[in-house]
Amino acid sequence: MAGKKGMLIKKNHEDSPKFAEYYKKEHPEWSNEECENKAQWFKRSCNYQCIEYYERKYPELSYEEHLKIKENLIEQKRNNSKTNIKYWIKRYPEKSLEELEELRSKVAKENNKCNIEYWIKKYPEKTLEELKILHLSFYKSWYKKQEGRGKGEKNCNSKQNTTQQQRNANSPRNIAFYERKYPELSHEEHLKLLQDFFNKNALAIKHAVKTTNIEYYLNQGMSEQEAKLALHKRQTTFSLEKCIKKYGEIEGLKKFSDRQQKWLKNLQHNFTKNGDGRSPQSQFAKDIIKKCCKYLNISIPKKEKYIYDQKFNRAYSYDFLFKNKIIEFQGDYWHCNPNLYDASFYNKTKKQIAKDIWEYDKQKLECANLYGYDVLYIWEYDYNKNKEESINKCIQFLTT
Repeated sequence: MAGKKGMLIKKNHEDSPKFAEYYKKEHPEWSNEECENKAQWFKRSCNYQCIEYYERKYPELSYEEHLKIKENLIEQKRNNSKTNIKYWIKRYPEKSLEELEELRSKVAKENNKCNIEYWIKKYPEKTLEELKILHLSFYKSWYKKQEGRGKGEKNCNSKQNTTQQQRNANSPRNIAFYERKYPELSHEEHLKLLQDFFNKNALAIKHAVKTTNIEYYLNQGMSEQEAKLALHKRQTTFSLEKCIKKYGEIEGLKKFSDRQQKWLKNLQHNFTKNGDGRSPQSQFAKDIIKKCCKYLNISIPKKEKYIYDQKFNRAYSYDFLFKNKIIEFQGDYWHCNPNLYDASFYNKTKKQIAKDIWEYDKQKLECANLYGYDVLYIWEYDYNKNKEESINKCIQFLTT
């Protein structure tokens, strides 16, 4: 006999106000756009996180009152949620923030089907191998459903849908995230949380066993030179040799040539678009340079300033030069802001620890001073905190 679920009949779209077809049937005079908008409104009115929910529930109240009720309800639900740190602060006020975060993280993992901890808690009688199979099976089906979601305009955190300030507040790599999440804490405590996050990631990278990390090969007993060669071979995912081996000599040579031409074309395009050599990560630098040049009534320089260092036999590039004044725009991550990172922090992208990055920047400053240049540093964190102050600081430096 068929189960109860099997007896259920799927509702037609014409019978549900969540679909445009329902309104086309009820209001044939409406346009397709009006029907679609009404259906979207109804869907949102079923979600307590949307303002439409309160408009439908309390039609007699004003928008400000709806907004206030919404904020209070969301805050109440967050405070009662075990995946929110405020719940644990309220429950165990005597414990430290690190202990509470550990408790919160454990519960969050156990409630998420995408984590192995969920399956361990649900089926304690099963072996780890059986649980891994269950976990992988669910994760594959879940990942397949996510295909195409959250990309471009559909991504709620995309540049089209959010401001830079909102994205900063949603990223644990930015201090604004901790200022939003823990408003009751001091600035020093926010800095400590951010530093702990990066140190934790650095430690995980240091002890990682991935084949893309040099530690993987060193742990196998290789010498440093052998490990570097093995890592280089692993990281070379595209080469002429591999193309020929995979596609044959003629087709492989063609594919390799097409790929190289595409790379050169993109390189030329990026240089034409960002001819000053500054990366997209330095957008805050471009903003300040643009405003400084406008104030000084000069054209925006297309290239950075290069100075050759005879002591170390290398050249340094400097972000902005005006007369004998140089301004350097320091990204927090790229230059390991000392207020956010400690000396042992490992920068995964540069493959250097913070101490070495600081030493390089110090040599770069000494080289500029040797040639008679004054140097001003503007940190990304300071700019994000007060843009006008950073811009005024640069203008004052350049004009005095």
